[in-house]
Amino acid sequence: MGTSSRLPGPKNAGWTGAKDRLSRWKPDSASQPDQLLEPDRRRAEVIATRYQDALRDALIADPDAFGIQDAAKQAGGRLIELLDDLSRSAGLPVAQSNPDEFVRGFVSHVAGDGQLIVDAAVRRAALRIASSLVDSDGPFANADRPARLPGELFCALYQAFFGEVVGEFVHILIAENVKIAMPALVILDPTDVVADFVADQVTRVLPNPCAEAAKRGPAPPRLADVAKDLLTTTVTAALGLGGSDLELAA
Repeated sequence: MGTSSRLPGPKNAGWTGAKDRLSRWKPDSASQPDQLLEPDRRRAEVIATRYQDALRDALIADPDAFGIQDAAKQAGGRLIELLDDLSRSAGLPVAQSNPDEFVRGFVSHVAGDGQLIVDAAVRRAALRIASSLVDSDGPFANADRPARLPGELFCALYQAFFGEVVGEFVHILIAENVKIAMPALVILDPTDVVADFVADQVTRVLPNPCAEAAKRGPAPPRLADVAKDLLTTTVTAALGLGGSDLELAA
């Protein structure tokens, strides 16, 4: 299935309920993407959780559904390699002298050349991570100040990436399957808001390579090695499967 094909959502009651809640959500005109009113915030959180639950249930029923487990694991392995290079300064001259080229190379390396819809979600997630490194507040924004990726940021980006993959995948599912009637004065796109909440909720439950490395004694291993050890667990947790008997193949 290519990226131009329509992607049906999971065929379960949770998915139907999530779609219904989202299609009936009419945000307050005063809510903004970065400043939701409390009722809209609560509703977005609930809807995001419903979508996560529906995706989890679909994967429990069919572990190969959408190809998302394999895609997340393979992209995660490539992400770890790239973050490891950046932590040792490899590639930083390009990041600081030509940010656009850096972002293109980062996305291409992490996402690969897959043509499935899940690959589009991986590409969007990689784009967000790469852009955060070279934007005005990013660690590689200043071409006159050499930098390398610090360990704490390595771990934060590792966690954020998998949250973004799931959030972007849910975003695509919503766009393919839910019609939302937007009030004229609302500047808030519920689809974007729910996807962002999904990403945030996923990121909060993922293992942290820095914390795990600290547990391994006075001479912690390289973060890349720890992240690789955690990769299967991380993908499982990101997809809500950590509490089930289902485990990804190592």
